[in-house]
Amino acid sequence: MRASEDVSTDVAAALNGAWDQDAAKKSLERWRGVCRQERWGEIPKNLALLVGVFGASWYFTRFVFFHGERVARLFDCTPTADFSWRTVTQRLEQAIRASREYAPLDALRIAKNEIMLDILLADLQETLDQERIESALTNLADATLAAAIEICQAESDADSVGDVAVLGMGRMAGHEMNFGSDLDLIFLLPDELDAVFADVTKRVRLILRSLAAMSPHGVLYESDMRLRPHGTAGALVTPLQAFLEYHMQERAIWERQMMTRCRAVVDENGIGKQALDAVAPHIYGSYQDEYLRGEVHYMRQRVEKELGSPVGKFDIKKGKGGIMDIDFVTHYLQLAHGSQWSELRTPSTRAALRAAASLKLLQADVVERLVGAYDFFKRVEGRLRVFDMKPLHTFSRDPTGLDILARAMGYEGSRSRTSVVQFLEDYKATTNYVRDCFEKIVSPG
Repeated sequence: MRASEDVSTDVAAALNGAWDQDAAKKSLERWRGVCRQERWGEIPKNLALLVGVFGASWYFTRFVFFHGERVARLFDCTPTADFSWRTVTQRLEQAIRASREYAPLDALRIAKNEIMLDILLADLQETLDQERIESALTNLADATLAAAIEICQAESDADSVGDVAVLGMGRMAGHEMNFGSDLDLIFLLPDELDAVFADVTKRVRLILRSLAAMSPHGVLYESDMRLRPHGTAGALVTPLQAFLEYHMQERAIWERQMMTRCRAVVDENGIGKQALDAVAPHIYGSYQDEYLRGEVHYMRQRVEKELGSPVGKFDIKKGKGGIMDIDFVTHYLQLAHGSQWSELRTPSTRAALRAAASLKLLQADVVERLVGAYDFFKRVEGRLRVFDMKPLHTFSRDPTGLDILARAMGYEGSRSRTSVVQFLEDYKATTNYVRDCFEKIVSPG
């Protein structure tokens, strides 16, 4: 900041505590220049919170500057803790209906990013824990996807897409999405619409392009369709009968693991739920335990070796002792015991772990530490991703330059060690504990 510009005590403290202090200072100076030029006065009143966003996210810094006074006033609103699917859906619908300046998809982009900004503000103010942040982000993704489909449907003058069900996979299925998460989707086509397969496929492509389109108002979501039957070699839209036949046949264990993380997210006519109910006995079937352990353990080792060892980086997701170790522990427990215990048939990693504790499959203290490790990893992931909403899951092994990440994680250091050193020690200790649990629970023999 220029010496001529006074800052209040709370703003000075916010600048000092900002994740990226240099970015926060430069953006605040530039923002005050814009406010003088536009004669807005000092907005928002809560400059300290604005500074927090400037230091956390270049994506939302751009969003604030592009929309100016209108978005800046959000920082002075009473904080909300209600990010339920119903409330988020209502906010999106109201914004689209009320828009006179923007086309429906742009109105949706603006509203989606305003709600995501609200979630970031709740994160910065520590009014939501990690699990509730992920639930809020997933509710927003669900509602945004439904709204985008409705808009594309209305603009197409056709009624075929409205009967298609959409399954969400992975983190979306488990209500565990993070900042920067993409949408893992499967589109299911009712058999009676098979005659319009080509038309529906064309319209689904339009939906996916609309979701991923770059705009000055931000982007909605990138989508990943690789988890559909037959992967990238399969049809973009899967006929219902083909989906059932595929998953009712004998499949590799890794495909059964994938299907433990599946949920109907857009399902107006209930065919998504019907499909998942029909294939559930084949997913949660009867497995020879030693074989199951061996397959789960082998696949985890393969993913780590091929994808989870980037040179000079820690991989939070795929690396040793990371998120996927915890995922694979739950996959094994779900496939091994899901036929007996319906409580384990959940797309949520946290819920599966808690069910395992309730059923005495894991000790309560082990589950508590694994859930804590999962929260820790997902928090690191979110801190990396929120800067520019990219699906990052690695950071440098070199302590140099990790001060921003350490501050974002709440490490303030002490007289005996720096915050970066403490963060790295905690990260390594957590991955070591998780890997030890994975080997004890999953290793064959």
